[in-house]
Amino acid sequence: MKLRMKVRVDADVRRILRERGLGESRRAAEYAAARVIKYCDPYVPMASGALKNTALVEAGGPDVEVVYNGPYAHYQYYGEVMAGPAPKHYTGAALTYSGAPMRGAHWERRMMADRGGELTKDVAKYVKGRAL
Repeated sequence: MKLRMKVRVDADVRRILRERGLGESRRAAEYAAARVIKYCDPYVPMASGALKNTALVEAGGPDVEVVYNGPYAHYQYYGEVMAGPAPKHYTGAALTYSGAPMRGAHWERRMMADRGGELTKDVAKYVKGRAL
């Protein structure tokens, strides 16, 4: 025999989301982005430190993003040598990284594979939740 019931939840969902830095407030997203930068730091290519030191949280538009603002960030991220006059083209040759194999291309993917669980726990704790 089925039991059918109606449940009315009397909760201010907007207030709850706002208090946890979610919804209209982007505090939680900004916190998560800052933690991504911290956790990515040992994975970002580094000769002089110029690239890793340009990382910033950009929250100007509808999304919160991590931006690496170095002039060569794009090709360092993809890990291919570029050549020719602007606009340059990829040569297919792989870049070599100082500090490899930890430092190198696609640093956020490798960080997430190694430390994604820690990042999830950090953000869950920040929003007073729990990581599943």
